[in-house]
Amino acid sequence: MFSRLAPCDGTWTLCTLRVPKANLVRLIVSGQPPDPNACARWAGAVPTSPPEGPPASVVDRHQADVRLLPGEDRDAAFERIRGRLFAYDIFSPRLMHFAVCPSGPIAPQTVIVQRLGIGPIRLESAVRVIDTWDRRTEDSREAGFLYVTLRGHPEKGIASFAVRNGRGGTVTLVLEARSAPGTLIARFARPLARRAQLVATKAAMRRLAGTEPSSEASTGDR
Repeated sequence: MFSRLAPCDGTWTLCTLRVPKANLVRLIVSGQPPDPNACARWAGAVPTSPPEGPPASVVDRHQADVRLLPGEDRDAAFERIRGRLFAYDIFSPRLMHFAVCPSGPIAPQTVIVQRLGIGPIRLESAVRVIDTWDRRTEDSREAGFLYVTLRGHPEKGIASFAVRNGRGGTVTLVLEARSAPGTLIARFARPLARRAQLVATKAAMRRLAGTEPSSEASTGDR
């Protein structure tokens, strides 16, 4: 069923569609990032994937070497990218508005409310961080986080974002995801949604790393 048009945290909820045995789909009209009311709305949402990802999912892996800024060494580049990852400064603001709940660096149980779209009409959904890490060995360091989709997200699955400073003499950005359609609408629109997903992800990798990523995709069955 559809909800009526109603104001919501300074925005307008265009429609809320509930398909039997499917997730909630929330379309809104907004040019603003989500506010604390949006954080509260998603705080109790349940995950739609196990921590290892859904069965029969598409597995994506994107990797790119980080371009050093003038005068920057590898350690400084690692810290710069690490800071952007943990602030969720990943996707272009033209494509995604977001709120980190609670505000501050990403940590386990952080909820990230996402508003995805072009122009004023946005699809609102959310994910929850289930792991973070900053691991060091004698000659390498890796930092990153893993999140899972929450009920209402068009996809169901997990995604990890990490930066590595290792033996190869480069700082490397790595994104890995396991996903499947999370709603009936997403299942019907899968070819178009899949294309948009890959374009957005590669653009995010270029935005962070400053170089073109290499990408792999496969089907994972458990």
